Amino acid sequence: MKSYLNLKEEVWDRNICSGCGACVAVCPVDNIYFKEESPVKFLCNGCGCTIVAVEDIEHPVSAEFCKTALYDVRCGACYDACPRTEKSHIPDINSGLGHILKKFRAKAEIEVKNAQHGGVVTAILANAFEEGLIDGALVMMVDKWTLEPEPYLATTKEEVIEAAGSKYHWKVPILKPLKEAVMDKKLRKLAVVGTPCVMNALYQIMSSNNDLLGPFKEAIRLKIGLFCFETYDYPKMIKILEERNIEPWTVKKMEIVKGELRVILINGDIVRFNLKDIEHAVRVGCKVCRDFTGVTSDISVGNVGTPPEYSTLLVRSPWGEGFVERAYRNGYLSLGEGVDLDTIRKLVEFKRKRAYNYYSKNAPEH
Repeated sequence: MKSYLNLKEEVWDRNICSGCGACVAVCPVDNIYFKEESPVKFLCNGCGCTIVAVEDIEHPVSAEFCKTALYDVRCGACYDACPRTEKSHIPDINSGLGHILKKFRAKAEIEVKNAQHGGVVTAILANAFEEGLIDGALVMMVDKWTLEPEPYLATTKEEVIEAAGSKYHWKVPILKPLKEAVMDKKLRKLAVVGTPCVMNALYQIMSSNNDLLGPFKEAIRLKIGLFCFETYDYPKMIKILEERNIEPWTVKKMEIVKGELRVILINGDIVRFNLKDIEHAVRVGCKVCRDFTGVTSDISVGNVGTPPEYSTLLVRSPWGEGFVERAYRNGYLSLGEGVDLDTIRKLVEFKRKRAYNYYSKNAPEH
């Protein structure tokens, strides 16, 4: 019977955790958490437990109250939800862009104040709320004063519009509110917006026959994957900005374009960072990721392959096609041709090779 100890051995100790938060969300006894949520952990032996500080690590830690490990109670939810275990159900992503039903150059037809490029994700979700197709959406919000990202359970069209815009730094996993949405609020028509690692975690959950994951499987209605090459550790990113005398509250938005991070300030100035110069802030779990477009999502959206004012929209499932079609017919979304798949493929291949090279050099023997 699998427990968090198997997850720790196969993923945490090998430093390949993506930080998606699936294990945290599905644990029925709240045994797993990230150091950002608590600065301490428990070390236990036959005589008792002591409280110690959590090391500077990216993977979660255990509160040492796993019922499987302690009492042999059948569970394994955390292990079965993780997309990076040895028994992962994730399909082979070495084939490139994954399955694509349709591709569009897309743009929101509603006003999205903080839209990143086309505002496509916001438009799809806004229409879905308007029509009652979803009753909740897991998105990322950001504190505009501190730039601190925070996962958020939106339950209205207005809330998803407020959450618009890309977030390039990580502090707490996007799937943190999943338990609240499913177990506490009993939502049954959820959309989840996230990076490829998040999409893979949802795919893993929905492919599992673990009964404890059943409520989550039934509640997830739409998976929207975001193109992602890497994310940055929040404290490290703030330090990078401070070194250039940039206060967080002066930042309007960030975007990654042509090998550089562009920080657009509220006064209109643009500060550029070469991605190679800030590589030290990239989360380690990103360096072993081989998925750029989110091949296990229903819809993939990104800013590569189309002009700046548009987004590339890849429809991967009939389910996703339905959401896109309804948003288009209701005037929330414009769709057109002209997606440069070759440019996207180059980044897909580059990320895949980077992951292979990093893992072959840095992963411990197992």
